[in-house]
Amino acid sequence: MEPHASDRLRAFLILFASIALAGCTGSLQERQLTMPSSPEAQACVANCELSQQQCRQRQTLREAECNALDARLSSELAACQATPGAICVQPMGCLGPDMTICTAQFEDCIVACGGTLATHWSGLRLSKTAPD
Repeated sequence: MEPHASDRLRAFLILFASIALAGCTGSLQERQLTMPSSPEAQACVANCELSQQQCRQRQTLREAECNALDARLSSELAACQATPGAICVQPMGCLGPDMTICTAQFEDCIVACGGTLATHWSGLRLSKTAPD
């Protein structure tokens, strides 16, 4: 029995989507940030660095708060489960501090100061520069 055209189309679309999504992986991407070199831009760069440091501190604090909540929920879970009819909150664990947002904000800030950000994907080269 020969497959229907709709089955072949569905298989093709699944294959196409898989290939397209495989192209979105970060492992094929390289980013190169070039800092502005003018003396006037140095104050701007210093502000970017301060903002990045504050962002990293916020992410680290957010992770510490998550870990504290997770530890509290874990310690309360056994007592909760021993109580008949109780609705117990399962600790979910924490994902770790997400510094990618800090990196993205820092890169955007440096570009606004006059720096450049070049992104390379499998031989393609894209650049992001400050608007004139």
